[in-house]
Amino acid sequence: MNMLDDARHSNGFDGSYAGDDSRLDSAARLECGICWHVYDPAEGDEVWQVPAGTAFAALPEHWRCPMCDAPKHKFMLVGAAAAPVSATPSLGQRVSMLLNAYRDAAEQLRDTPMYNPALKIEAVSFRVHGDQLVGVVITPWFMNLTVLALDPRLPHALSQGGKRVLHFPSGRYEFIAGELPEVGMVETCSLFSPMQEFAEMSVARQVAEAAIDGLYTEPASEAAARKPAITRRELLFGSAR
Repeated sequence: MNMLDDARHSNGFDGSYAGDDSRLDSAARLECGICWHVYDPAEGDEVWQVPAGTAFAALPEHWRCPMCDAPKHKFMLVGAAAAPVSATPSLGQRVSMLLNAYRDAAEQLRDTPMYNPALKIEAVSFRVHGDQLVGVVITPWFMNLTVLALDPRLPHALSQGGKRVLHFPSGRYEFIAGELPEVGMVETCSLFSPMQEFAEMSVARQVAEAAIDGLYTEPASEAAARKPAITRRELLFGSAR
């Protein structure tokens, strides 16, 4: 079992839904295996206009994750045991809190020139990396590599505006820290800002997925791995390798 599997099981996964409605009761909560968004029947889904009280098994076949567009069979059954109030938030809760913070900011930016209405706020390919979550956040005004702590209760190494270089299989990248309400300290490495060159959300998502793939692709030589922190262009287009 790999680190991501360990993290999932420690946060209450019972196993893969795999499209088998017979495994689910009407109150079952399921978590997306891609971005960890949780579908809760008690809340429904505003994005797909699914009313509260709709069981996961009753969702239409064309329904997909409102955060990352993953199909239903990618969802995992969340364990029924409730976590203590003081427990660390689940991976899905951490990502959802992050996106909610950006949604609040979006209301203030919606009428500005930097806001691209063709795009939405979405987390792409978040995964466990040591004691952190790493992925790409897309918004109508930026696309960032994003790092946040698995446990927000622990003290962070950086203060607001602080910078550090983080190591990944493809090389070293400089991140800057910023604090978000209800989330805590978040480290980001800018890929695009503003986002006017993206006419469709699907294209932005493909670029985000390529960035994560590039982040975890080892360089062709040891010399490339020892290079100083590399640029977003080197990450996206592979000139560092």
